[in-house]
Amino acid sequence: MNQIKEYKFDSRDDLFGQLLRDIMATLSLSLKNNARASMLLSGGTSPGALYEMMSQQTLDWANVWFGLSDERWVAPDHADSNEKLVRETLLTHRAAGANFIGLKVAGEDIAAGQKASDQRLQALPRPFDITLLGMGLDGHTASLFPDSADTAAALSEGNKMLCHPIRRGENETPRMTMTLNALLGSHEIKLLIFGEEKWQVYEQARSKKSAEQPVSYLLHQTQTPVSVYWTP
Repeated sequence: MNQIKEYKFDSRDDLFGQLLRDIMATLSLSLKNNARASMLLSGGTSPGALYEMMSQQTLDWANVWFGLSDERWVAPDHADSNEKLVRETLLTHRAAGANFIGLKVAGEDIAAGQKASDQRLQALPRPFDITLLGMGLDGHTASLFPDSADTAAALSEGNKMLCHPIRRGENETPRMTMTLNALLGSHEIKLLIFGEEKWQVYEQARSKKSAEQPVSYLLHQTQTPVSVYWTP
């Protein structure tokens, strides 16, 4: 089984402080050894404070490339867009010159958009230096949801695409997610978890690999090291 490192903190401030130091050290080292560095970012509200802290750091941002682990199929200026979050929190201040490639392309049909999204993503330097992910109470990570029929294909070892469409219920906005293979195409994965309930979900996923908890696929592989950052 994968060697998983677990880091527990008393507060979000402590967690974000350490996570910031770890991310910046990795990106700095990558830029010393390579022409470019790259990182996949998680969406949602949780990492916004981290991204604001990152934007204030000194780095050769012009040679850093960011992508997303997943995205709602909405316009990049939509309130629910992960791209909007990243542009407003991370791609500002000192990091304003960093490079970013979003998942949303033109058109309403997410299945038709997959190929264009995938082609766009080819410009991201790989392997990614870091992939930052969160986790839901249902055991989803990125947009790999247990209640979507599309998730099995996105988790498949045989899926060589970087991204895959995820369609859910009628009232749910469809999403584009990075495939499991794409997420594992990273030097390291950092999993961000808040709260006692989510810790219990994480422990269940760590004990058993199951499509009912897609995050378990990250925890039961030997390709990419995973570090878990948790605070109650």
